[in-house]
Amino acid sequence: MTSALTNLSRRNNSSAAPARDSMRLAAIDVGSNSIHMIVAQADSDGAITTLWRMKEPVGLGRMSFPSHRLSKVAMDSAVAVLGRFKQAAVQRQAEKIVTIATSAVREAINGGDLIERVRHELGLSIKVVSAKEEARLIYIAVRHAIPLKSQPHFIVDIGGGSVELIVGDEKRASILESRKLGAARITARYVNTDPISKSDLAALRRHYDRELSPLYELINAQKPVSAIGTSGTLENIAAMCGSPSGSNGEKDQHGIIERGKFEKLLAELIDSDTKQRGKIRGLDDQRKDQIVAGAVLVGELFEKLHLKRIVLCTSALREGILLDYLSRHIPDLAIRREVPDPRRRSVMDLARRCDWHRTHSEQVTMIALRLFDELRPLHKLGALERELIEYASLLHDIGWHIGRTGHHKHSMYLIANGDLKNFTGEEVQIIANIARYHRKTGPKKKHAAYTALSRGAQRVVDVGAALLRLADGLDRSHSSVITGLHCRTDDKQVKCTLTARSDAELEIWGAQRKMDCFEKVFDREIKFALATR
Repeated sequence: MTSALTNLSRRNNSSAAPARDSMRLAAIDVGSNSIHMIVAQADSDGAITTLWRMKEPVGLGRMSFPSHRLSKVAMDSAVAVLGRFKQAAVQRQAEKIVTIATSAVREAINGGDLIERVRHELGLSIKVVSAKEEARLIYIAVRHAIPLKSQPHFIVDIGGGSVELIVGDEKRASILESRKLGAARITARYVNTDPISKSDLAALRRHYDRELSPLYELINAQKPVSAIGTSGTLENIAAMCGSPSGSNGEKDQHGIIERGKFEKLLAELIDSDTKQRGKIRGLDDQRKDQIVAGAVLVGELFEKLHLKRIVLCTSALREGILLDYLSRHIPDLAIRREVPDPRRRSVMDLARRCDWHRTHSEQVTMIALRLFDELRPLHKLGALERELIEYASLLHDIGWHIGRTGHHKHSMYLIANGDLKNFTGEEVQIIANIARYHRKTGPKKKHAAYTALSRGAQRVVDVGAALLRLADGLDRSHSSVITGLHCRTDDKQVKCTLTARSDAELEIWGAQRKMDCFEKVFDREIKFALATR
């Protein structure tokens, strides 16, 4: 695993605006079913924090798809919602409001009338994006939220007017496709009975097959390792399948649709009428008339792409709008185009929010990781454990944000409750426990949070705490004196030879005061010496 200490890359642009510490933005998505807005803050270390979300159902697609014309009622409703959203964004001190519209406005004969009304009445400029651009923005959002790494993943977004089908890894999307198969559009065209009749259902499936068969071949040829879904349709299906938000332990994920549970749900939806569907837990009332069309499409994807599950991602088009704006207009704000590791980004965001001492924390982390690597034959831990120890080292002193006394315990509390994203619950607890034990007493069976961990997790905490305590001692002066180290081991002793930029007596003294956990965990004494010049 690549070290998460890799610096965020920056784009160089001689004509760019001056570098900034942070910027607050609002992104509005005028969709076919609903209008969504997020207000978020982007910071110079690459962290993006969502401050506010708003969503209001408008149903532009339901009113426009049969005739390709937006009614006055629909436009009045959209203008009213956008007015409220603009007011909320201004109240939350958004410096810029970026607004886009998708298929309902894109295809309406009078979509320009809505755009002009919004510009004239509200002073908002709506950009109508193409179908392919919509897919690209969704890919950007998912890539930013979930670690895709080097393997291809299938991404699907089922909206009211269109469906985006994407295959990509952390660097690029190899497939960016959009089809006019949104749930509201298809319901208006193919679902004429309630419950849906066998003939309507057969026609619906034939239409999906006609539109998507060539794409199925392209997607299967890419051999995606997972399926990721966004949008309200898929979120509703996940909720109806009984997958609560965050059930998979990752904050940017909103549940899982398992194929077995889904197939039972699909049969129920096909057999039910609108009133019966309205009683199903997890289904939004405004979607009960179009969920069948969306669910049938999901069933086709499960079958034709041989999927076992679809993981839901809460980041979608509006997050993509925001990220795209930042990457193009604020080049000196360190949002990487090639997407930094989301786990590290979340850790750095928490550190920043807690006013961390960056120089000391990164020095301690460097030493802890060097010790980890040098002593790998003894502890036999792997890349994942190294990553967790790294993050605990970066965050070990954030408890100072609350107060000096007991700051190690404050660090544990802040990590455990700091909304770290893309970590499992146990991983968060491992990081929190390691940070807690960087000073004072080491891990003890009477400590409830430590005892609650699995035996394997306790081992990671034991090793991580032992190394972190030494590393913290070796930056006792907070002056980054130590520049490197090398360890030689035998059955009884570890000899740690240090290189230093200046006198290191205080650092060695600091480490000697914190050797207890190390000698207990590694069953060896440790001796420090300075390298001869």
